[in-house]
Amino acid sequence: METSELTARAVAVMTATVTGAAGAVGQGAGAAVADALRARLVSTERGRAALDTLNHAPEDPAAQDSARSVVQEEIEADPELRHQLQLRLTAPGTDATGSLLITGSQVSRSSIALGPLTINNTRGGRAVVVLGAALLLALVVLAVYGGMNLIVVDDSPESSQDDSARHAVRALNVSEVMRVVPDLTSMPSGWERSGSVRTGKNEDNGCSGAEARFKTAYGRTSEGTVVGALFTVWSCPRVALTAKGFEETRSGIANNNKATELPLPELGDQRAAITHYNADLDETTAHAVLRVGTVLVELEYDPVVPDDPEWSAEFEQLASMVAARAQQVQNA
Repeated sequence: METSELTARAVAVMTATVTGAAGAVGQGAGAAVADALRARLVSTERGRAALDTLNHAPEDPAAQDSARSVVQEEIEADPELRHQLQLRLTAPGTDATGSLLITGSQVSRSSIALGPLTINNTRGGRAVVVLGAALLLALVVLAVYGGMNLIVVDDSPESSQDDSARHAVRALNVSEVMRVVPDLTSMPSGWERSGSVRTGKNEDNGCSGAEARFKTAYGRTSEGTVVGALFTVWSCPRVALTAKGFEETRSGIANNNKATELPLPELGDQRAAITHYNADLDETTAHAVLRVGTVLVELEYDPVVPDDPEWSAEFEQLASMVAARAQQVQNA
């Protein structure tokens, strides 16, 4: 399939999930495709701009063109993404279990009839037909693959991919989120827990969360400063919700006083590290915000002690450790 056609089908599904035209399909196959692509787009400034425009005006041809342009670039830059989209958005026209057949189609000057459904032959009506075709195709895929995630790494025995490169993406419940939160055995030597692990669930969006605070049991400077680390973990039902939470958290921290970005290794799917200054406490705090599949992790490390050259290495160590735990729990 040509890249342009593959892009058009993918964006059509994304558009349908925004407008609600996908119905039940949009909650299954369509939502899975849209979530995967949205997670890609929010990782770049141009992608976020195109996604915002599409969300606000999904039926605007210019908004759809912008989204197609960005999605096509992602497909061309990532052969694996292209392979997975082509695999999941195309299905044999015959001998496919659960396939659908539309009969009795007619086109006239004023209307388009698809079986019992009649759509006005206008620009808007033709758009509905295009979206409907893409959604029906997605429904076939849903039936064939049993509702599994559409954008997944091939884990068949014949796959040449190494097991270590497979990253499961699934929503976690509260007890699983608690397993992402570090315990004392995973923390560096000299740390102790400060209080108990707190858990909760956001009933509005279905995200499950847990929070734990640690502190060092020794002074880090000649003044006896004690460093604390607060881990906040959330897992949402859809990747798009977690990606949205990542952006909101990152933006909120970046708006703080004297916010400065820090480098981080390639952790998870999205990552950001920022320090900011608290004038009231006369302290500098370091934040790491990570998205690993459906899991959002925020690490708050403070105070940053300028005279301690080892703080940045420890900060990075803690961020890497909790990112690994987030992936391990999803893989379980």
